[in-house]
Amino acid sequence: KAKEKLFAITKKIGYPDQWKDYSNVKISRDTYFENIMSASAAEFQLEIAKLGKPVNKSEWFTTVPTVTAYNNPSANEIVFPAGILQAPYFDNEADDALNYGGIGMVIGHELTHTFDDQGAQYDKEGNVKDWWTKDDYTQFKSRIQQVINQYNQFTVLDNLHINGAMTVGENTADIAGIAVAYDAFKMTKEGQSNKKNDGLTPDQRFFLSVAKIWRVKMKDEFLRLWIETNPHSPPSWRVNGPLMNTTPFYEAFEVKESNKMFLPKKERITIW
Repeated sequence: KAKEKLFAITKKIGYPDQWKDYSNVKISRDTYFENIMSASAAEFQLEIAKLGKPVNKSEWFTTVPTVTAYNNPSANEIVFPAGILQAPYFDNEADDALNYGGIGMVIGHELTHTFDDQGAQYDKEGNVKDWWTKDDYTQFKSRIQQVINQYNQFTVLDNLHINGAMTVGENTADIAGIAVAYDAFKMTKEGQSNKKNDGLTPDQRFFLSVAKIWRVKMKDEFLRLWIETNPHSPPSWRVNGPLMNTTPFYEAFEVKESNKMFLPKKERITIW
C-alpha cells in the first residue's frame, strides 16, 4: 500500500510512469564484484528491452538528490535535479554574481549541448536529422576543430595531454556556457554595476564562482584514468580552458601577455 501511495504521488509531480524492476539483482554482503556485475547485467537488460519501442520521454536518467545536470537530445530536454540546486552552484541568499557564475554556467553548459558536435545532430523533435544549412555546418565544424586543437595542447601532471577529440563536446559546452551565463548576468542590476562586494567587482565574483564549482581533489592515479576515459576535461581545465577564451575575464582581472592564462585575441575561440 505504501508503494502504491508513493507511486500515485510521484506520478502527479512528473516522475516516470513506471518504476524500474531490479528484482532479479542478486546482492550479498560478501561479494562486492558479483554485486556490481549483477546490477550492471540488470541495467543492461532494461536498456535492451527498449529496442524497437518508442522513446520514453518521461524517463529520468538521474535521481533527485544527485549533484548533476544533463541534456537529453532525444527528448530535447535539459534536467537539473534538486541535488545541484544548492551551494556552491545555487544559493537563494547569494548575490547574482555567484549564482550566475555557478548554476548559470551549468544551465548555459547544458543548453549548449543541444548545439555541440553531438547535440547538433538532433532536430527540435529529438530525432536524428540534418537540419543545418551546408555553410553553417561547415563553419560550425571549423570552430569545433579549433576546440579540439586547443585542448590537445593542455596538459596535467606535467606532460599528460588532454584528448581534445574525446572531450570536444564538453569543452564546447564549457566555453559557450560561460558566455551564455555572463551575457545573462550582465542583464541584472548587479551585473550592470561596479559596486564591490568583499573587495571584488561583480565580474570578478562571477568568474570566481565559475572556478569554485569545479573544485575537486583527486589522486594522480585517478587523474590518469580520467584523462583516458572521461569525456570531460579535468576540473582545472574546465576553469582555465574556457576562461582563457573569455575576453571579459581578461578585463576583470587585468590579464596581461606575461600571464600564463593569456591568449591573443585572435586565438580565443567563440562558438556561439
